[in-house]
Amino acid sequence: MSWIPAVVVGVIALFTTGTFAFSVWTEKEARRTRSRVDLLIAALNSVVVLVVLHQLLPWSSVPVALWLLPVLLVAAGVVGAVLRWPGLPWLRPDRSRRRIVADVVLEVVVAAAVVVVLVVL
Repeated sequence: MSWIPAVVVGVIALFTTGTFAFSVWTEKEARRTRSRVDLLIAALNSVVVLVVLHQLLPWSSVPVALWLLPVLLVAAGVVGAVLRWPGLPWLRPDRSRRRIVADVVLEVVVAAAVVVVLVVL
């Protein structure tokens, strides 16, 4: 992989993991994660991005900070999620249960497919 795709994957990874961390820690962005299910999905997306980052980047030619920074952002997001967890309902009150289940199933299937394709195949 040349350096341009590596930079693109790194920027996408930083954006996704940073969005998770900011959505948990900042009050303005906390509206995105108004339920425990939202927190779990955001964490799942960040972990999948870490798997993609680990599988696609040539680690012998990439600075260690490019790997550590997304991992630290995910860790900060998980700490914030643990602190917010007790005060959140399981489901968002403004969405139907059917839509929430459909969203969760779709997110998990896509995440599992990405991980299987990158790790197993």
